[in-house]
Amino acid sequence: MVTCKETRAAIIALHKNGFTGKDIVATKIAPKLTIYRIIKNFKGRGSILVKKASGRPRKSSKRQDRLLKRIQLRDRSATSAELAQEWQQAGVSASARTVRPRLLEDGLVSRKAAKKPLLSKKNIRDRLIFCKKYGEWTAEDWGKVIFSDEASFRLFGASGKRLVRRRKVRNTRATIRRYLDTLEAFKKGKSMKAAFDAIGVDRNTIAQTAIVAELHLAAPDVLKFMGQWNHKTETLSTFTGRCRSALTTEIKEK
Repeated sequence: MVTCKETRAAIIALHKNGFTGKDIVATKIAPKLTIYRIIKNFKGRGSILVKKASGRPRKSSKRQDRLLKRIQLRDRSATSAELAQEWQQAGVSASARTVRPRLLEDGLVSRKAAKKPLLSKKNIRDRLIFCKKYGEWTAEDWGKVIFSDEASFRLFGASGKRLVRRRKVRNTRATIRRYLDTLEAFKKGKSMKAAFDAIGVDRNTIAQTAIVAELHLAAPDVLKFMGQWNHKTETLSTFTGRCRSALTTEIKEK
């Protein structure tokens, strides 16, 4: 049984004041075996702190973890098995089961990729010409056309659900930095899709968190007064909601 630091301190304080183990048990501050174990450990080590277990040694170093992150960011759609295979080629003996928690530690979470129509400007133009040319055809006209059997042909990509890894921000500074990096990538690539792919984020996330960056640029004092966002105590959507409430008409006009 793991007891809190305050309980252990109270047991040792009673022990130092001359209380026997039986007397401390009578207070019902903790189970009998727990009380005797805490007293025994204090006599042996002279401390009430719980000794940290050694645990299983990590299979990879911090440098190897950074290498895995770079491999993943090169191809965000690569699976854990594919990453493990490439990681092994770099000298790390690890499985896909080891790869997944390493990526989570670096803030790379798995998300379902958005399906986008792969239409070029030529595709759009040709479709428009076709519609204008045959838009007035009747059912009788189409009845004279012979259609081949339906078949599915894929020149690239994969059918079905596709997963990608995206960076997960953990504080206010990282949220603002991601937004500014996306704008910078857009200026270089002249395409929002290219910018999202380069940063590893989706359109909806940027749209939802843009309010944080806007408040940072327009009223940094207000954002500072609201306090830093902590992913452990508050969701990002809740924090962005507070930022939206703080964005008054006067601030918007700046």
